[in-house]
Amino acid sequence: MTQLSESIREKIRTLLKERPQRDPYKRFTILAYQLADVGKCLRYMEIYPDERRAQAAYFKTAMADLLMQVVILAELYKLDLQEITELGADRLEEFRKRGKYTEV
Repeated sequence: MTQLSESIREKIRTLLKERPQRDPYKRFTILAYQLADVGKCLRYMEIYPDERRAQAAYFKTAMADLLMQVVILAELYKLDLQEITELGADRLEEFRKRGKYTEV
């Protein structure tokens, strides 16, 4: 899951050759926009049933864009995707083990 193909890595390296694209704040801002798009899709699928199919298609695109921004930010900071994925999985497991978690 966390292994990137060489062609994807090359696309990211090409993007990051441009000085403005290496600006961490710019990367974060774009990531935030992409996250908002994901949220918008989720909400619109719920409140506009007639548009659900179109919003679901856009949701997939929005998730791809969000994921790519996370990957680019990780690459910018030389983070290993496998390592951070495993760290996230461990943290998720710790959250669930805390107990007394209830949905309201």
